[in-house]
Amino acid sequence: MKEEVVYEQSVIPRQPALRRISWAAIFAGLIITLVVNLVLTILGISIGASAVSPLSQQNPGQGFGIGAAIWLIVTSLISMFCGAWVAGRMAGFAREGSLHGLVTWGTTTLLTLILMTMGIGGILSGGAKLLGQAIPGAGEAVASMQNDSGGAGGISSALQGASGGGADSIKQDIQSVSKDNTAQENAQLTVAVGKLLKSDGSDQEARQSVVNLLVSNNHMSQDEANRTVDRWVQDYQKTKGQVEQKARVVGEKTAKGVSIAGWSAFGMLVLSAIAAAAGGASGAASFARARALDTPATV
Repeated sequence: MKEEVVYEQSVIPRQPALRRISWAAIFAGLIITLVVNLVLTILGISIGASAVSPLSQQNPGQGFGIGAAIWLIVTSLISMFCGAWVAGRMAGFAREGSLHGLVTWGTTTLLTLILMTMGIGGILSGGAKLLGQAIPGAGEAVASMQNDSGGAGGISSALQGASGGGADSIKQDIQSVSKDNTAQENAQLTVAVGKLLKSDGSDQEARQSVVNLLVSNNHMSQDEANRTVDRWVQDYQKTKGQVEQKARVVGEKTAKGVSIAGWSAFGMLVLSAIAAAAGGASGAASFARARALDTPATV
């Protein structure tokens, strides 16, 4: 009689799909990343401080910024690699090490961004509080100045943002021209000049008003008054053009600085992501080798 042999098919246990990520390992990698970053940062500060010699060096800060930037990059890459390695090693998966490293990188980046935002928010809120305390005093000072000058706000607002010899010469010239007038006459001339300069010298009605005040109150001829007004307008336009040119230069430098900072931050994120993926893969490979050594060989 023929015996029937039944072979049982061996079933290889599979890990559930929902267990393909270990948040405990990622949290451990996050802690290692932050701690290693802190240790290396303190080390960099110590080395930089010991290398600076203010008494013997002519410019102690020369090259310090470049060295600090290089050390920041090295610190970020090393700390991210170490944290991702720990996450990949502790996850217990031989194939998902890179993914655990990338998740550790993302978690660390978001946490760092949150901490930076909270720090910047605290600084801004403190500045806003100080500004709020200073505004009432500033308002009282402005009101006092307007009351004392009898309408000097017109020329002040017209010359707002204009600094230097041009603006100062106009103010001094107005005071010199109207020094013998009454307070009311000085206020009328100041308001008229302020209105004229606000229009950049194009308001013919305001111009004629200033000329008439100079002729009637300051004993000038028509030609002298016109030349005086022309000089004030030219000085104001020259000063305004200088301020606008400086603003364009500052804006160009600011835009260039923002562009450099943006590209640098982008490069840092990409490099740290690569370091995290490599660290996670290395940690997972280390776990696979350790498990292979622990598994007894079958004959």
